[in-house]
Amino acid sequence: MNIALAYNLQRENHQLDLSKQVEIEFDSPKTIKAIKKTIESLGHQVIMIEADLDAFRKLRKNKQDIDLVFNIAEGLCGDARESQIPLFCEMLEIPYTHSLPTTHALSLNKHLTKLLVKETGTAVPKSFVIRQRVKQLPQGLNFPLIVKPNSEGSGKGITNKSVVKSIRELNNYVSTLRQTMAGEIIAEEFIEGREFTVAVIGHPLRVLPIVEQKFDFLPKNMHQIAGYELKWIYEDQIANRSSAYQCPAPIDHHLEQEIQASALNICQLLGVKDVARIDYRYSKDNQLYFLEINTLPGINPDETIISYLRIAAQAAGMNYTQIIEEIIESAIGRYKL
Repeated sequence: MNIALAYNLQRENHQLDLSKQVEIEFDSPKTIKAIKKTIESLGHQVIMIEADLDAFRKLRKNKQDIDLVFNIAEGLCGDARESQIPLFCEMLEIPYTHSLPTTHALSLNKHLTKLLVKETGTAVPKSFVIRQRVKQLPQGLNFPLIVKPNSEGSGKGITNKSVVKSIRELNNYVSTLRQTMAGEIIAEEFIEGREFTVAVIGHPLRVLPIVEQKFDFLPKNMHQIAGYELKWIYEDQIANRSSAYQCPAPIDHHLEQEIQASALNICQLLGVKDVARIDYRYSKDNQLYFLEINTLPGINPDETIISYLRIAAQAAGMNYTQIIEEIIESAIGRYKL
């Protein structure tokens, strides 16, 4: 097959400065090269399509030569940016991997996704969109809260200061976010407890071994959240990367079944295709809470970098090539190519 690899290239290094985190979700040259090489090793020809302002023109020009688009592109701007390449493919009637435009758009909106997921029976943290300076909390919400961008991923905009314990702290952090990035901001109740990330893959989707996020390696003054500092600073500093996670997660059979059922119900509700990753919190009073879903989870080949889809797949006995192969075969099966 001729497979077009649609991607966004990360050219900037990660920085704690919120205004310098524009490309944080884009893939590194190393990852893009590895995916290209892996697709070729499976016997396919690869056409490279950078998801820039000329992406539609490039897809249209190469349409007759493209059998499938392998889509890892995060998109350029806006709160539905992950839908850009899927929308172009829909317009041009080109089959593609990963989810549909509507799924990407909904899933990137944390607040709307929680409202939908609540209908599946999985608990979600109470939250509200901050549209103006907050004078008092909505009824039913209490401090501490966590303040975050509503339509960002990879920990972007989530730092230790995101956990707030007063109206003053809340408004101060909202002001910081508004000065450094665009888009809506939400505040949600901060759930103390364990954190899990759950990868699904295939057609039909199946749940890979559950990963537990660890926080013990963080400095004692840090809140236990998987924000920017954990993902891009402290995880890189620990000598033994496995101290940042445990997979399979050490949980009992009942909780494992609850998480698996919740993940599949959420994917069915949102129309997830081929692969995704879902984050949960498990509170100290034994309540499972959905946090968010990533419909374009990273596929980083570097064993020295923590990539939870790869880690979960490896725990299931899959190597890197098999991850890529299953995503392609899942899309082929859906389109009956």
